[in-house]
Amino acid sequence: MYKPNNRFHKAKLHTAKGSHRPVKTLLKGGILASLSVFLFITSASADELIMKNGDRLQGSVVSMALGKLVFKTSYAGEITITWDQVAKLTTEKPLEAYLRDEQALIGTIRAAEDGTLILQPADGSPSVPIPLAQVKTLEQPKPPAKWEFGGNVTAGASKETGNTNTEKYNLIGNLTIARLPDVVKLYAEFHKEFSKDNLSKDNALGSATYKRFLSKKWFVFGNTTAQMDKFKDLDLLGNVAAGPGYQFWRSRDKNLDVKIGPAYAYEKYTKNMDFLGGKDQRNYFAGYWALDFDMWFFDKLLQLFHHDDFLYDFRESTNWTIRTRTGVRIPMVLKLYASFQFNYDYDHQPADGKKNYDQSWVFGLGWAF
Repeated sequence: MYKPNNRFHKAKLHTAKGSHRPVKTLLKGGILASLSVFLFITSASADELIMKNGDRLQGSVVSMALGKLVFKTSYAGEITITWDQVAKLTTEKPLEAYLRDEQALIGTIRAAEDGTLILQPADGSPSVPIPLAQVKTLEQPKPPAKWEFGGNVTAGASKETGNTNTEKYNLIGNLTIARLPDVVKLYAEFHKEFSKDNLSKDNALGSATYKRFLSKKWFVFGNTTAQMDKFKDLDLLGNVAAGPGYQFWRSRDKNLDVKIGPAYAYEKYTKNMDFLGGKDQRNYFAGYWALDFDMWFFDKLLQLFHHDDFLYDFRESTNWTIRTRTGVRIPMVLKLYASFQFNYDYDHQPADGKKNYDQSWVFGLGWAF
């Protein structure tokens, strides 16, 4: 029977046992090195905040608004700090900074010795020194803006027979396409009415408005509007306008803006007009004004809306027109709503033999999208 060499076997065991110590030492060294690298990377990628009392914090900036900075640390979670107690701030990732003059900047921040922040814009443009007191808010940069679509379509129809024989049809649509700083708004309405099978109303209106925001409030706009009304002998009343505008409110709950600027107008009638000296058309330069408003009330129980636009002939003071659209939308189920709208058009210089105003109530059901 084979017997192992005990001397050789013991020596082998002794060698194996002796090798445990360098292996453990290597493992400990590797772990410590890895941990050091991890801590270094974590520290290097962290934002750093230095308070006026000398406290130093490392973590990440969450946001700053209304004079309160929210700073997240690994050991205490989110901490709220009064902004005027901050002495220095350094960030590793870009932030979006809004200043008190409504200017917006995106970039990383590093501290300066004189109590200012040095912002390095993300687009590679030169650094911008910003006094701490001028910073209104800090936010995480928003993802690239996408085109957003919203609007509504309202339709109404009625028919009466017997002693009264009438049919009424109307269609009104709004569409807003936006990707800030660009906004496009389209509007159209059509109205037809028959009385005893004879056409008694036939008019339409359409407009397209483009807005380019220069700041949160100010924008420039371009607008084109076209209107026709068979029973006013009007083939076309059209205008193009451009100029500055101001957005007082802009949100899902309320919107208000005004626009003003020069315009070019064109009128075409179905026949020659005495007030035009026997002509059937004219064109002129004018001043343009428009206001748009909508607002939800009573926890979105109803929405009020109003639009008006005014066109004034620079050459002839008696030639001016105004259009208003005012109403209410009441949500029903899903995206369905009921709509009540009052239209009023006034032409200070109407076609021969025509009244200078038209007004109507438009009732319908609509769908919002």
